[in-house]
Amino acid sequence: MNEFLTLVVIGVGTYAMRAAFLVGREAKPPKVLERYLPHVAPAVLAAIAAPALVAPRGEISLTETLPALIAAAATWLVWGRTHQMAVALIAGLGLWWLLLFGLSFVS
Repeated sequence: MNEFLTLVVIGVGTYAMRAAFLVGREAKPPKVLERYLPHVAPAVLAAIAAPALVAPRGEISLTETLPALIAAAATWLVWGRTHQMAVALIAGLGLWWLLLFGLSFVS
């Protein structure tokens, strides 16, 4: 029962923090916070993607880390040239599969 109560309190607290911006007189966050808000989404995405690229299975290995980094760099380059995310993702994923397939024959 204590675990359930803890989860309910955490849920209510999280909802209250998110709704605090909407309930007040001004719907805009404070100027100091507003300055940093555009950087939150890229930072969260980088925090999620970077460990998956560097250590795909929780540890750094040449056979898994190197293809992921090369594919990520290729994805970024294709996106920079085309400005089309779908094309960049397909190109990066295809290169990643090719690298993994090629490395499976080497090792």
